[in-house]
Amino acid sequence: MRKIAGKFALGAIAVLLAGAGQAAERVSDFSLIDHQGKFHQLSRYADHDALALFAHVPGDRDSRRALEAYDELVGEYAGQNVAFFVLDSSGETDKSAVGRDAERNEVSVPVLMDDTGLVAKELGLRKAAEVVILDPESRENLFRGVINDRFAAEDRSRRASRRYAADALGQILAGGGLDAPMLASGAETVEFNSVSAISYAEDIVPILERRCLACHTEGGIAPFAMSNHQIVKGWSPMIREVLYTKRMPPGQIDNDYVHDFKDVSHITVDETRTLVQWIDDGANFGGGEDPLPDLQPQHVKWSYGEPDLVLQIPPQQVPATGVQDYRHLTVPLPIEDDIWVRAVEFEAGDPTVLHHIIAFAYGPDGMNEFEVLNQGIGLGAYAPGNELNTYPEGAGFPLKAGGGLYLQMHYTTSGKETVDASEVALYLWDEEPERVVYGGSAAELDIDIAPFSRQEMIATKTFREDAYLSMLGPHMHFRGYDARFRLIYPDGESAEILNVPNYQFNWQKTYDFKEPLFVPAGSQLEFSGTFDNTAMNPFNPDPSDTLSWGEQSWQEMFFGFFRYVEAGPGESSD
Repeated sequence: MRKIAGKFALGAIAVLLAGAGQAAERVSDFSLIDHQGKFHQLSRYADHDALALFAHVPGDRDSRRALEAYDELVGEYAGQNVAFFVLDSSGETDKSAVGRDAERNEVSVPVLMDDTGLVAKELGLRKAAEVVILDPESRENLFRGVINDRFAAEDRSRRASRRYAADALGQILAGGGLDAPMLASGAETVEFNSVSAISYAEDIVPILERRCLACHTEGGIAPFAMSNHQIVKGWSPMIREVLYTKRMPPGQIDNDYVHDFKDVSHITVDETRTLVQWIDDGANFGGGEDPLPDLQPQHVKWSYGEPDLVLQIPPQQVPATGVQDYRHLTVPLPIEDDIWVRAVEFEAGDPTVLHHIIAFAYGPDGMNEFEVLNQGIGLGAYAPGNELNTYPEGAGFPLKAGGGLYLQMHYTTSGKETVDASEVALYLWDEEPERVVYGGSAAELDIDIAPFSRQEMIATKTFREDAYLSMLGPHMHFRGYDARFRLIYPDGESAEILNVPNYQFNWQKTYDFKEPLFVPAGSQLEFSGTFDNTAMNPFNPDPSDTLSWGEQSWQEMFFGFFRYVEAGPGESSD
């Protein structure tokens, strides 16, 4: 069994392992969230000449004093092509606490939350009050040392006379040789939390079972199946990389909101640290029987149980190559009486080409565009990892006899001609439920994003009646970078209710509240997001394009979908 060894001195982990002989090594790409919930990835700063990180330990005197010198460095190089950050590797997960500390210390740059300590370890950081300077394009660690001689272990001058970090940065930007001394800080050395005696069978396999196997199984949507130790070990460098860059598990939301929603993709700090250390130690088997083959999940076609009604979507021919326009299909309902839906589940015929399905309803009088637009995300939507759509307890979506489903289908070609024959399963109430499920969106159709730019956009929707909010779903395309939802109440107070720091177009997740959130009449739901139309966006088809609204993936959309039910008379958040 694994055992936690070592503790953070001063309740924190700080920073650097200085010394010229340690500089210029290449580091792994990494991603971190800052104290304001914004996402940052080293490789997405490759257009900068340098990236500087100050190692900060909240409450440490040397760290606090050195922050003043670092702020002077930031001011000195303002306007130049350098990205500046503070790195907090204390293990603190409360961004508001880190934000308050940053405000007290007048920190003017983002504070990156290195909650696992893996980035500090990767950079060789062991002491507070020191600076790392990276080349973000080559990912070389160019300088690692004390910011000035006031904080050097072998000097500790009362006043700074040698500005080592500033000299190094100047030399780096000038393109000349780097001869600035790289000296260790005099702050106390801090030990990392480490995991000892990691057992593949007892420690690693349970993590894989909880966080990975649902997709990484035979016939799953992941590119490989974690069916035994040998395969996991072979893929371990990739597993390490996606953990460092937070690409997996997919669709991760801000840790502050993980416990507010059902079935969100998540991996804990301890789990991440354990997996990475096991991989760094060689991803060893350790002997005995491999439990992983016996844990392979069996594909269950309908995860919510036996459906009451299954609708066959007409088979769709998908060519090997080429752009596919959205397809709009109508599927009549084989019912004689009105019904009430309590959940919807989709079964993709060919998940390699099916990007999404959105299921809207139409009545016996046929299609009404206004009604469809006001359904938000309709009965529900399919995207990889988002097959099942459920509603709040006691609520249902009405479907009329003589009507049907109006399906928006989006396909992307895979290099192989195929036929997609997907299905929609409906789970019904036996009798009319207490509440009706409604949908909507905070949307902006007037999109105009300049080439090679980042742009934030905001859309709002006002609730006219008291309601309970049950689901949120951000939607953008390839340039979508991050997304947030906020409620602005009638008295002017506001509260953020979801943050998706690393929005990924390929994972169109929706987020169902565990407990629907009361929204008083007059409140506004604000959906905000950032479009990254720069060359630093690895998913950007063409950063030279001026972007406008459009259905295709290389165009853009901006929808903050939501689902709600109306509150009954006298109901409130109490």
